Amino acid sequence: MTSIASAGSTSLLDAARSLVPLVKEHADQGERERRLPDPVAKAFREAGILRLCRPRALGGTEADPITAMEVIEELSRADGAAGWCAMICGATGAFDAYLPVAGGKEMYASPDAVTAGVFAPTGRAVEVEGGYRITGRWAMASACHHCDWLGGTAVVFDGAAPRMLPVGIPECVVPLFRASECKILDTWSVSGLVGTGSHDFEVVDVFAPSSRCIRLPLRASSHPAPLFAFPFFGLLASAVAATALGIARAALDELVRLAATKTPYGMTASLATRPSTALVVAEAEATLGAARAYLFESVRDVWNAVNAGEPITIKERARVRLAATNAVLGAARAVDLAFSAGGATALYTKSPLQRCFRDVHAVTQHAMVAPHTREVQGRVLLGLDADLPMF
Repeated sequence: MTSIASAGSTSLLDAARSLVPLVKEHADQGERERRLPDPVAKAFREAGILRLCRPRALGGTEADPITAMEVIEELSRADGAAGWCAMICGATGAFDAYLPVAGGKEMYASPDAVTAGVFAPTGRAVEVEGGYRITGRWAMASACHHCDWLGGTAVVFDGAAPRMLPVGIPECVVPLFRASECKILDTWSVSGLVGTGSHDFEVVDVFAPSSRCIRLPLRASSHPAPLFAFPFFGLLASAVAATALGIARAALDELVRLAATKTPYGMTASLATRPSTALVVAEAEATLGAARAYLFESVRDVWNAVNAGEPITIKERARVRLAATNAVLGAARAVDLAFSAGGATALYTKSPLQRCFRDVHAVTQHAMVAPHTREVQGRVLLGLDADLPMF
């Protein structure tokens, strides 16, 4: 498969579409093995999907936010778990823009290297000459079996106490470890997004040079480009939401197919002829379409502002985050409608509807887009004070 590192948005989306048959073929394998199947991971790596938003200077495609969402949505429509892995590795590639230049060159001497990680600050860092010594364990490291590098946020300690920043929060770093330095723990026994292989990983007293550590809160990007002026956590939330949109689209596709072929007990005609089915399809389509439109509109508005060199206000950031949360909740509502309309047929493991149901509700639990995030988004839009550590 030809690399698409320098391809445009159309080529990226075409590449994703070309992978759909392979993704569908191996979806059940991913469920059984509780990880992204090797053939899919290999194809994603070769096609550049797993470096979707990484800087071009580091071998990435540096895809714009709209293209990234479209690619992730397309793959998630084929299989939510595979789309999620593409999202985690691909969209978080924008985080590499904040690596010191020397660290980026080291990590991506081979441009097709794959990186993922966890933002939860469950590690402990002690500063030493040239870097930090890190001990920690991080949960939900999606696609970890296929990564060359894994990152995990760590709180910097001075003795027994965290080192505090002037703003009153602990100083944190995100060290990037070689995969060989990490131990993957078999913990991913879950109900949804089973095929993502989001196991825990841990390190014990591993040295990470400063050149491979990203400081939080994020500072200036090492790679000036419009993509890296776009709010990073807004980009991540939007990418997560695109996964949910793809899953919901798959559920509605399946409902339409099922409605045409299933004759419910006690009926002599297909499920499609039941008036309630028409109402469900109409509501689900409108719900999903509206959620998707608001997300793409909000992201496009900020992307246009970035390209015009305009500063991004806190309210614009809040709208992108709100649109992402709304998209996930709208997608979940659409899936719920399709699942219920499918009847008992949707309960069987062979039904795509039950997997869409499990997968989309796993997405709703992500910290970037969970229902409770609407509170801080609403407070910002009201002009009230809000805690904004990842905004």
